[in-house]
This record gives sequence, C-alpha cells and structure tokens, in this order.
Amino acid sequence: MSAQRLRPTSLLTALAALLLLASGAGASTELVKNGLLTEGADGKPASWRNDGYAADASRYVWSVDPTTGLGVLAIDSEKPNDARWVQQVPVSPNTWYQVSGWLRAEDVGAQAMGVYLSVLDTFYNSRDLRGTAPWQPVSFWVKTGSIDTSLQIACRVGGYSSLNTGRGWCTGISLLAAGTPRAGDAFVFGGTAPGGDGSGSDGLPLAKGAAVLVVVGILLLVWRYLAPPSVRIPR
Repeated sequence: MSAQRLRPTSLLTALAALLLLASGAGASTELVKNGLLTEGADGKPASWRNDGYAADASRYVWSVDPTTGLGVLAIDSEKPNDARWVQQVPVSPNTWYQVSGWLRAEDVGAQAMGVYLSVLDTFYNSRDLRGTAPWQPVSFWVKTGSIDTSLQIACRVGGYSSLNTGRGWCTGISLLAAGTPRAGDAFVFGGTAPGGDGSGSDGLPLAKGAAVLVVVGILLLVWRYLAPPSVRIPR
C-alpha cells in the first residue's frame, strides 16, 4: 500500500476548520498533546508512538495536509492485527473524562473490531467503523479509578482477541474533563452514571466485577451448606 493512499483526503479542509474552531471554544484544558497532529519530525508525530500485537503486520504513517496544516495518523494492516497509535495522558483520580476524535475507515473487516478510539489495557472504547466509512466523529466517557494518574489513549484497527485488516485514519483526538455523561449517553465506562457499562465506581474493568461476583457466590454456598440450620439460606 503506497503512502499516498494513507494521506488525508480533500474532506479534511472542512474538518480542519471545524476542529480548530472547537479547540479554542471549550473552557476545559485539553490533555492530549498534539491532538491535531500538526507537530512532529522525521516522519514521527510528536507525543505519539505506534505498536501492535504483530510487529510486521501493519504500516504506520503520519502526514500533514499542506493546505490545512491538519495532521492525520494512519494504520494499514495487510495482515490481521491489533495495531494502534498511543499516547499516555496524565489524569486525576475519580474524575469523568470524555475521549473524542474523528475517524475514517477503508476495507476494514466486518467480523472483528474496526477503527476506533480506546483506553489501552481496558475494554473502554468508542464505537468502531468497519468496511469503508467517511470521516465521522466518535466519543466515549470514562471515569478514572481512585489511584489512576494516567490513561493510554489509542487510535486502533483491531483489538484484543479481535485482530483485523484494513486501513484506518484518525485526527482531532481529545481528552477533556468535560463534566459528566448525560442519562442515555452511549459508551460510558466506569462510575455509576446512567448508561454505564456496569463497571465499578472506581472504573474497574468488567472482568474484575465478574471476579467479585464469583467470590460472593462461593461465600453464599459456604453459608448455605455450613452455617447452622437456623440461619441457612432456604433451598
């Protein structure tokens, strides 16, 4: 796949104006560095790194549109992979954050995770784009745990146990302490806000919550069969 196919399209002209306007409109402090991908050197975007499950299955390209000045991160996975651009971002404990950005997809497999934003090493993510899709915005909410001081924000093609092929692009990546999610918001992780995914109030992954349920179940069985008859749980 040539580098030309991984460069921004003409649609970025309007997108660049929208993102630059939005970046100066909010009162919250932007925590992602170089979220518009305008800075970098020697073919590498400042503050971002790339990696993947399979080292030789994907190509990673950073480019800047000479007309708009807007940069884009691109991933081209010719073989199935969990490929990503990643930035570690400082955060505060017990705080709601909104992660957002703009994504585009081309020839991405439909049977696995497509192009999306996520918090690395969790199952917190935005909706994903599969097949071929034009530029469109995505976002999700996450509440940090009581000891969290950083999050690894990733733009990805494929995921854990969900390797995929195809090409993905991302830009305008943002992380803001932007209040709290509203009732009915989709893709809400951590905390106890309406629309959450069932994680604990400290943002524990679902797997940890399941482990707690297993322990509680064992304790109930012990209580049922070993406690004195007067206090056993009825069958």
